[in-house]
Amino acid sequence: MGAVLGQSVLGTACSTGSGKALAGATAASTGATLTVHAEDALRPINPMVLGNNLDWPHSAQGFLKENSTTPAPAYLELADRLAPTALRYPGGTNSDFYHWRNGIGPYEKRKPNKTLEGKEERIGMGTDEYLALCKRWGTEPLITINLATGSAEEAAEWVRYTNRRESDLPRVRYWEIGNEPYLASHFKEAGMTPAEYAARANAAIRAMKAIDPSIQTGIVLRNDTLGGVESTPFKGYIDTVLKGMQAPFEFACLHSSYFPVTFEKKESEQELFTATMAGVHVMQQDMEATRAKLRQYHPNRKVQLAFTEHNALYSMDILRWGLASIFLSKTDRYIESLAGALFTADCLRVYSQTDDILMANFWSLCGNWWYGAISHEGKPRPQFHVLEAYRDLIRGSLLRTESAGIAPMATARSGFVPAQAAIPSIEAHAVREGKTLRIAILNKHPEKVQTLNIALPGVGKAKASARELGARHYFREDVKWTDRSADIRDGRIELALGRHSFTILTVQLG
Repeated sequence: MGAVLGQSVLGTACSTGSGKALAGATAASTGATLTVHAEDALRPINPMVLGNNLDWPHSAQGFLKENSTTPAPAYLELADRLAPTALRYPGGTNSDFYHWRNGIGPYEKRKPNKTLEGKEERIGMGTDEYLALCKRWGTEPLITINLATGSAEEAAEWVRYTNRRESDLPRVRYWEIGNEPYLASHFKEAGMTPAEYAARANAAIRAMKAIDPSIQTGIVLRNDTLGGVESTPFKGYIDTVLKGMQAPFEFACLHSSYFPVTFEKKESEQELFTATMAGVHVMQQDMEATRAKLRQYHPNRKVQLAFTEHNALYSMDILRWGLASIFLSKTDRYIESLAGALFTADCLRVYSQTDDILMANFWSLCGNWWYGAISHEGKPRPQFHVLEAYRDLIRGSLLRTESAGIAPMATARSGFVPAQAAIPSIEAHAVREGKTLRIAILNKHPEKVQTLNIALPGVGKAKASARELGARHYFREDVKWTDRSADIRDGRIELALGRHSFTILTVQLG
């Protein structure tokens, strides 16, 4: 069972029209307290929670110069700032059509490869280009094999190519066995039943481990429902797959991390926002349901969880309107918002605090509709700023924290997220690296500034500063960072948190 380390903290609040909590902002002093034990490290932080995805088509979603294998300088400069700790490739659904041999050798001689749009495109971001990026960033590679239209032999030869040749490129330890077989495929040739998935997974894992027994493989799991809503057309998918798995696997791959997904579009913006803030609770419930199934069918196997995709998601009008949805859909682009960034921060908090997470991979690095951390124009999107800030939060050790002063926040129902009577309106976790203490804090309340009293027992002389990511509106305004100092008095800090904001408090210990 994966225990969650660290605790939530809730705070009562007062109304403000500014949306900011700068020096001089008015916020009621409350009993909301977070106690951070700077000398009580629970375990090292898992750096692989700050992973990402690289999708190969469309010149790797704009990452490459057109018709080449060369990165576009503006994209590379921003990606260097993120430097993902784990990088999944060659895509999500696009991995179902990816044949790796088509991405090897001189660009001009590479064969065209099918994309999820049904078109054919020459591969610029092939295996070697991908591994070169992993080497550049010190990144752990994760390859998703083509189980839909590929073969066990093709997957095994891919392992041979990456791990059994003379090369200065990183070898690949982690392999994901297929993408999302629990969904009905838009292409007949890529579809499979849960039983077929298990059979193909067994064959692929055996063939791959015959080439390199040291690799770790992850199978794709999905429970029947998320938040009480049907999440796969294949009822009993997880039972069929786990019953059928005979080959050894080391981790389970989950995508139960896209929330809230509005179906009826009857929610107000505030209702959608509060549902977004409750999304991780559904994700955590799904994690526990998955662990229970793993214990049921494979009681003697130690299996970690990998969230190989995560991001906010509100609607997919693009499937109905195509590219016209850019102009016609109001909710598709909500991904690209402060709300989406706060959801990403909340996911990263949960992954950091959960002890059986192997890795987590944000979807995605660039381009890719409204998803990419780097936009189609080569500019940072809101989630970019959270991912970049988390570079400091994946170093060092997770600290023990205690919370008091509960002020519940009600959230609305939307899509996969049921209404909640009382979720924490503030969430936090703390890490320590040497003499530096960092506390990541989310104020989930859509309307209120909140005061958080932070107690640091045993901390004497120290300096503190805070950076807050916020916006005047959680869906409709640009985000920006605001820096300010924070006073420490007798080992305590009183911090005003802007409404709907993400704050990093840094304490330099004496």
